[in-house]
Amino acid sequence: MKNDTMRRLQILAGRWTGRGVGNYPTIDAFRYDETLRFELDPSYPLIHYEQRTRLIPSGEASHWESGFIRVPENDVVEVSNSQDSGRVEVLRGGIDAAAAPTELRLVLDSVVLDHDPRLVRTRRVISVKNGELHYEVQMSTRTTATPKLQGHLTAALRRIPADGSDDPRSTRGSG
Repeated sequence: MKNDTMRRLQILAGRWTGRGVGNYPTIDAFRYDETLRFELDPSYPLIHYEQRTRLIPSGEASHWESGFIRVPENDVVEVSNSQDSGRVEVLRGGIDAAAAPTELRLVLDSVVLDHDPRLVRTRRVISVKNGELHYEVQMSTRTTATPKLQGHLTAALRRIPADGSDDPRSTRGSG
């Protein structure tokens, strides 16, 4: 049911921070800090998210995307996003039925890729378990000899309490 699927997705709600690594055959490996925010609004049957990353160790802004997660039909999850590079993506998939009710494993494959002629296909796997959010992004591009899905990004994030007490950038309690 659509409502059951949306209820399962609410485990994403809140702000998450952590670190990730990126690589691909055509680029140098890199590390990044990330903040990922999922916002629910009871007026809409969807979740808004915003992702921002900064390179380690320079702190230089690296990636920014914003999008929506919705359930357009029973058991189908759709993510649409716009990225700072101009790329637009729509991914579709669903929740892994083997995941426990208090956990989430979401597998999404691209159905629309626009404004980036290099891309052939993308896949995102997002999981939440024991208070941690992990994700993996795979992509296939025309920049490799044989386009096939290959790992690009992996990250592990922890939820930040609503009061910001675990956020290392928080000034709460100092001074």
